[in-house]
Amino acid sequence: MTRNSKLKIASLLIATSIVATPFATALASGGDHRPWQMNDDDRGDGPKFGNHGGDHHKGMYGKHGMRRSTPLTIDEARILVDAMLLRRSATDLKSGNVKLVDNDAVIEVTLLNANGDVVDTVTFDAKSGRPDRGEMRDMHRMMPKPDREDRFDRRFTTEQMTLLANAMVIRFGGGELTLGEIKETPRGTYIATVTNKAGDIVREMELSRVTGRPIS
Repeated sequence: MTRNSKLKIASLLIATSIVATPFATALASGGDHRPWQMNDDDRGDGPKFGNHGGDHHKGMYGKHGMRRSTPLTIDEARILVDAMLLRRSATDLKSGNVKLVDNDAVIEVTLLNANGDVVDTVTFDAKSGRPDRGEMRDMHRMMPKPDREDRFDRRFTTEQMTLLANAMVIRFGGGELTLGEIKETPRGTYIATVTNKAGDIVREMELSRVTGRPIS
């Protein structure tokens, strides 16, 4: 192997280790449980929904619904929707009634406007925890686009940070992990503890109160 080839391989390995997201790696459930993820990158085009590994699926929830270790609950579905609305500052929308339909295979979340009128419905596949893509696109169209100028000026409250951290764990935990304690630090960030079902600490992550995301 030439010296140039060795340098290229070394550079690739270094780049890969830098790009790998610590939180997503720590919360990966392993095995065949690979829940969908949401990348709401604040670029103005809305969150993107997909699966780990680059698999392409067809149909309402995908040709092969990826299973969580436990089905998504109605409370978790509400948290996911509320967190999406919060991130996009959709103050004129809120989650309404949440229920199981289709023999408990689907979770249906209604969206309400400021007057309490039903304006849309978002459904999740209970086994995989993934939302219906078409309905999610419709929901994003109703939400305001992120303001690039003000995105680093907002400050989430402790209650809002708890909601965002909960949604993060639900998305990446695959039904195996839960949010433990979350508390503010002297420097204005938040430390969130992630535990397994037995209550053992799996990870602690430091979150920015500006972005609601891990800072390291």
